[in-house]
Parts: sequence; structure tokens; C-alpha cells
Amino acid sequence: MVFELFGYPGIKITAILIETVNIGLLIGLLYLYTKSYRQIKIGFTVGLILFAIMLLIKSISTIVFLMVDSDLLIGRPVYIGGIIEFMALAILLKITWDY
Repeated sequence: MVFELFGYPGIKITAILIETVNIGLLIGLLYLYTKSYRQIKIGFTVGLILFAIMLLIKSISTIVFLMVDSDLLIGRPVYIGGIIEFMALAILLKITWDY
């Protein structure tokens, strides 16, 4: 039995949820980076802001692609990539928050 919600298979729903959490982490990183840039205007923080924006674009486009392309089951590559990105972003957010 395949889990479906709003006509999407469970694997797509899970991938969309993971990307949504990634967007939340990226928004947190962007907040911290822009706050840091306002205090000390150095190129490193501009690079971090651009890095976070690019990952944000990736996550948003992944969600759009998963929702629009209903015929193609993306499945595990997106699912696993999203989990790995989630873990990396969570670590990066923690380190950035502490320092």
C-alpha cells in the first residue's frame, strides 16, 4: 500500500517536508549572516549570504519541481540529498549561532 496525500506519493511528500525544513534553516542562517554583516562589513559574510541564498533557491526549486512533475517519481536521490543537506545545515546553523 502506497501512502498518498493530495495525489502525491509518500516519498514526494517526505522530500517536500525535508526541503521545507531546509528553507527554515536557511532563513535562520540568512538572518544571522545579515546581522553579522551589519556589525562587521567583510567579504566573508557576503559570501556566506550568497551561499545561503543559492541553497535557498535550490530548495525552493526542488519543491516546485516535485510538485509540478507528477509523472516522474524523483524518489530516493532527492530524499537522501535532502536529508544530507538538512544535517549539514543544522550543523552549520549551530556553529554559526554559537560563534
